[in-house]
Amino acid sequence: METVRSPKGARGILVFLLILNILNMVDRTLIVSFGTSIISDLNLSDSQFGLLTGPVFVFFYSIMGLFMGALADRVHRPKLIAAGLVLWSVLTALSGMAKSFIQIGVARLFIGVGESVMAPSAISMIADLFPKANRGTATGIYYLGVPLGAGGSFIVAGILGPMIGWRNCFFVLGATGLVLALGLLFLKDPKRGAMEEKAANAEEEGQADLMTGNWRRVVSEVISTIKSTPALAWTMIGAVFLHIPMGAGQFAIVWLERERGFGIGEISATYGLIYITFGTAGTFLGGMLSDWYQSRYKGGRVRFLAYLMLCITPLLISFRFVSPTSSLFYIGMAAGMFSVSSFYGPAFSTVQDLTPVRLRGVMTGLLLVACNLLGLGIGALMTGVLSDVFSANSVFEPLTKALLTADIIAWGAPASFIMASIYLERAKSKLLTPGLVK
Repeated sequence: METVRSPKGARGILVFLLILNILNMVDRTLIVSFGTSIISDLNLSDSQFGLLTGPVFVFFYSIMGLFMGALADRVHRPKLIAAGLVLWSVLTALSGMAKSFIQIGVARLFIGVGESVMAPSAISMIADLFPKANRGTATGIYYLGVPLGAGGSFIVAGILGPMIGWRNCFFVLGATGLVLALGLLFLKDPKRGAMEEKAANAEEEGQADLMTGNWRRVVSEVISTIKSTPALAWTMIGAVFLHIPMGAGQFAIVWLERERGFGIGEISATYGLIYITFGTAGTFLGGMLSDWYQSRYKGGRVRFLAYLMLCITPLLISFRFVSPTSSLFYIGMAAGMFSVSSFYGPAFSTVQDLTPVRLRGVMTGLLLVACNLLGLGIGALMTGVLSDVFSANSVFEPLTKALLTADIIAWGAPASFIMASIYLERAKSKLLTPGLVK
């Protein structure tokens, strides 16, 4: 069989996509990094800030992502990314001019629309640039943009914020995006399917359903697959639970500055460096260690993920109570960043393993929508609303109590992953039982 090789320049394109993903995450997270300043300047309540960082952004980002994924299958992908990049960059700059909740809210809404272009187009391009044997590594490199970009936004806030202010940081970020968009106009769109071997007929038929718009059949198959595969359903439920404290994390800097005594911008750079270090470590080690666990023990990757979360939980809870002068405070902060980043490899690979090949893209998209809408969206909004309610009732450290509520709800994640691992083992037992294997 002839070996499939990546085209010339594939690595360079991957690096460029990584840079764009870093910019994407800096753009998305910068409002969180400057949370205290933005809340003060625009006279926002915690509920309004939760709306901005949760539902206002996440709803349109998630829903439009499904449409952008379909569009990426039909148009020139680098130019599609360029259009999205221009949109989110212009709106980022306009965010720096906002004078009210409505103004910055409308900007955030359309930023979500623009950024929804990035992931489906980039992942699709990577699949056409790298053969299956190297695709996991290439995708992992692309997703390094998450900890590098999110962590980088806090470093920007910590270093540039005191120098030029939050508004000018948004202007600079918007201008950077417009410059990078020019490079996309000269980028060649990889040939679709160039890295694939001849697909089986069943897979071709499944892809034909997607391309010809036979969505009713696809939706029916997705529902049937989830109903018939409890391990898949529980894995997805666990992912949603895990994203609730991630949504609450939009208040991280606000909490550190408001209720833990740090000055404006004082903790941002340190927080960003810890995020980059332990977020990157979690991204790499989560996948590697879960593969190692699955090859040796029962329960698969999701059981490993459950055990990891249970081990880290005491550190996460103590982090909310110990003094910032204690080393345990920073250990808990690092443990939280490692935990949420380690999720992607085990959970997404398990979903891929349990889903028919022809439905993997759709199921991954569905999982992302559920995590963003139900997890991040609810987590951010709930935390803001609870903080306002606790504050109105004179509860001591109201934001701390709101964040603790999200942390406690997140205990549903390891419980769900344990359930998924139990059903995984039952499915394996049925396959190995004599008389059941056809």
